[in-house]
Amino acid sequence: MTETSTTPPLPYHLAGRTRGLPFRWRLLIPVIVALIVVDAFPLTYAFVASLQRFLLSGTDLSRPFTGLQNYLDFASTAEFAKAAWNTVVLSASVVTLEIAIGFALAYLLALRDLRFRNLYFLVFMIPLLLSPVAVGLSWRLILHPDLGILNWVLGLVGLPKFAWLGDVDLAMPTVIAVDVWHETSALILIFYAGLQALPHEPIEAARVDGASGRQILRHIVLPLMAPIIVVAVLIRLVSAVKTYDLIYILTRGGPGTATETVSFLIWRTGLAGPLDVGKAAAGSIVLLLVIVVLTYFLLRATDRAAAME
Repeated sequence: MTETSTTPPLPYHLAGRTRGLPFRWRLLIPVIVALIVVDAFPLTYAFVASLQRFLLSGTDLSRPFTGLQNYLDFASTAEFAKAAWNTVVLSASVVTLEIAIGFALAYLLALRDLRFRNLYFLVFMIPLLLSPVAVGLSWRLILHPDLGILNWVLGLVGLPKFAWLGDVDLAMPTVIAVDVWHETSALILIFYAGLQALPHEPIEAARVDGASGRQILRHIVLPLMAPIIVVAVLIRLVSAVKTYDLIYILTRGGPGTATETVSFLIWRTGLAGPLDVGKAAAGSIVLLLVIVVLTYFLLRATDRAAAME
């Protein structure tokens, strides 16, 4: 009669180790593979292309090595200077307006005695449900100089019509306004969640001591919300610097180059104009480095704000 083994089975986490890679690391394999395919390979390919003379037009497909020449050619043009300035104006404007409006509306929604809160919240969240393409197409119809409802309403009250997207002086403010309409709802959601998570004890103590609503906002709410505000600025600033889809749908960078951003210039250089993929790849790397630098400084600001809390 054979003797049965009474050795207890190994725990699950130890059994996984005996088969090679720990179980928790095996769970990460699909994520690592996806990151390599989706991020690492395209980024490496773009960097290699930025160091070559890579033209889709013509018959020369040799792609010789050019070093940093593409970077110098892309950054030294007047088009890049104009696009960079437009990007700064657009990013600074939309981030400032959206942070201010989003926080103000979120603060009003968080008031204790507000009636119809859910209705207001539902209305404010509608733009968040729409894609940038749908927003761009809808506003392009609204802002049409002849058929748009906005100029029709202005005509009813005796005001002149405007070429909102066709005037050099009005195109960029109009794009900023549309972006603010679309993106502010996301910031309302972020700030509202942050306000709901604030501790109630300091606010109630300030009310008992006779502090006004403005004093509570300035000396208690804003300091406690500082880390969340910095994170919101980081999210929107990175997104605003990369703005492309709304520009493409509304103005195609026009009139002229009045609303052309760096992202749109990269697209036009590589896929719509001279088909210079090498120069467009160099522009993409430059834009990536700018975003990384902005992210680094904003994360440092986040750490400082968290330390002061």
